Amino acid sequence: MLEEFLLQDFAIIMTVAGIALVLFRFINQPPVLGYLVAGILVGPFTLPLIGIGSPIHSHETIKTLAELGLSILLFAIGLEFGWRRIRRLGLPILLMGAIEISFMIALGYQLGRLLGWTGIEAIFLGAAVCISSSAIILKMLRDTGALFSTHGRLIVGLLVVQDFAAVILLSILSGVPSAEASHFSDLWPLLGKLLLFLMSVLILGGVLAPRLIGRVGRFHSPEMLLVVGLALCFGLALVADRLGLSAAAGAFIIGAVLGDADYSEDLVRNMAPVRDVFSALFFVSIGMLIDISQAGGFILPALLVTCVFIFGKTFIDTVATLLAGHIGNTPVRVGFGMPQMGEFSLAMVKEGSDHGAVGTFMYPVMAISVALTALVYPIIFRSADGFTRLLSGMSPLFIKRYVFLASNWMESTRAAFNLAGAVGDQIRDSARVLIANAGVVVVLIAVGTFALSYAQPLSDTFGVNESFTGLAVTIIVVAFSVPPSVFIWRALGRMIDAVADVLLGSSSFFGVAWDLTLRAILRDALLFALVALLAIFSLPFLSGLLSLGSFVAPLPILIFVAIIVGAWRLVFQLHRSMEDAFRFAFLDAAEEETPTNEDNSTG
Repeated sequence: MLEEFLLQDFAIIMTVAGIALVLFRFINQPPVLGYLVAGILVGPFTLPLIGIGSPIHSHETIKTLAELGLSILLFAIGLEFGWRRIRRLGLPILLMGAIEISFMIALGYQLGRLLGWTGIEAIFLGAAVCISSSAIILKMLRDTGALFSTHGRLIVGLLVVQDFAAVILLSILSGVPSAEASHFSDLWPLLGKLLLFLMSVLILGGVLAPRLIGRVGRFHSPEMLLVVGLALCFGLALVADRLGLSAAAGAFIIGAVLGDADYSEDLVRNMAPVRDVFSALFFVSIGMLIDISQAGGFILPALLVTCVFIFGKTFIDTVATLLAGHIGNTPVRVGFGMPQMGEFSLAMVKEGSDHGAVGTFMYPVMAISVALTALVYPIIFRSADGFTRLLSGMSPLFIKRYVFLASNWMESTRAAFNLAGAVGDQIRDSARVLIANAGVVVVLIAVGTFALSYAQPLSDTFGVNESFTGLAVTIIVVAFSVPPSVFIWRALGRMIDAVADVLLGSSSFFGVAWDLTLRAILRDALLFALVALLAIFSLPFLSGLLSLGSFVAPLPILIFVAIIVGAWRLVFQLHRSMEDAFRFAFLDAAEEETPTNEDNSTG
């Protein structure tokens, strides 16, 4: 009976969603609104109001499929962006995005508290109102021919930053277990775990996943490419879920890694139908949770949220663009181009409700806000130039001068602190090597800790003692940590010498001997600090080893030494691959790339 009802429910949902999609396309409204309306119609609240039973029976199964749909949707978004495109946004765009997101989260939080919501519900509201709709805004930019303009490129860059931040926020907020977890301090461990997971996937995934997709792509089989891509998607989603993170975050990160691989365009094309089906199911499932019989009580909160979102987005994006050094019509055009609430806002509310962190009343509030912003956004978008002329005519001269000075502040500050010449290049290159190799060691320790948590199942699978499994993990972690340790020491020496040249100059007041001593002290102090940090980070790994029992014996030590000597060259080669992956993901400077219509699309 469950299979019969599931097939019937799926057929009803897809039929109603298809009809709603056609109608909303015809009236030039976003598809997500059509899916929400379809969900409201087939949900458990609407038809019973007129004496008709709900046509959907397998609500829990539909909910599970919707969660899978969110993972597939974010995997597809990661594929379309690619980590390289995210890195090439540039520091000004990242700063603009950070200013905007921080301001909107704080504003939404304060609004939630004023409405009498709990602390964690206010946090979810702040996260929901900081994200704009990439799909709707990109469509508006294309339709008006502004996609390749200066403000269009800035808007696209901000959308990329927001979508990436939305995945991070989804992952953090999905780890909040209940409404009682309303303290900000409870979120910091989740954030640290997410950042560590991000580093691990970008390094290890950057080494292995693109090579796998490249080999599979050579068969020129769309079916094989799609299946392997989905296997990586759900595999990383499972790992993220086991770590207490959002499964969708794992799917998005591995998607961003594969977005830079060969045959990524083929994978995006093959994923499109699967993405569209499951994303439709996801948004229909959100609509099914809205009780329209209580909509009258949500109108006022929805109007307040909508007004705060529109004015907050317009104001902070205009100010952030000014601080980034843009003048004229550009700041206002960017500000007036962003106030469209997005699909991620609904996804965050659903995550909170699924984990019992927020009440279901937030569904209709956010759904109404999304609909209202969709209705007024085209008017706001086209009002930018008129508002600029009005503001320019009313502004006193001293305000215009202040705006001009503020717009040049960031550029002047960056130039003032920029180290030029060979010494600056040496410091930057050494710092990149140092950070990259330290990151490799951190990831190795983290992966080792994760592996130790499965020591017992691995021992049972291979029929070996649990202590031997711990020894094997230790050998692998230490072996792969030797090459980065060597490079850390060398890079540290070069960086200290360059810093000493800057601080001490060409001559030393105390003489050459004291100069060399001071350099050695600086090098040793920094090395000690770095080793201390790595030691503190490795405590979970060491405690996990100790919990497996005593395994330190002459024979294991000899085996350990023999493996290190025999695999020395292989270890260094693999280390180089991991270091290159880390440098590509976080450090290496890339050429500025202008986001285009083809490069930035979230569907």
